[in-house]
Amino acid sequence: MKNGYVETPAGRVMSEAIELAIEERSPFPEQSAFIDAETPFTEQAMERAAEDGYSVVLVWPDCSTQVVAPEEIIQR
Repeated sequence: MKNGYVETPAGRVMSEAIELAIEERSPFPEQSAFIDAETPFTEQAMERAAEDGYSVVLVWPDCSTQVVAPEEIIQR
């Protein structure tokens, strides 16, 4: 924790994804939004990301992930 900031699981996974992207080894789509799963605003954040054409990387507290394409979110 730095200056009161607590990194969320999504933040942690996104930081790792950036490092992997620099090495051209990221397992995630280039245009992805990293969103913490199971929060009160998860669905709304997913819808906003999909409307902007972003895939969503849902991240659970244990840092496991699920990639959801924008088309899948819009069809819900």
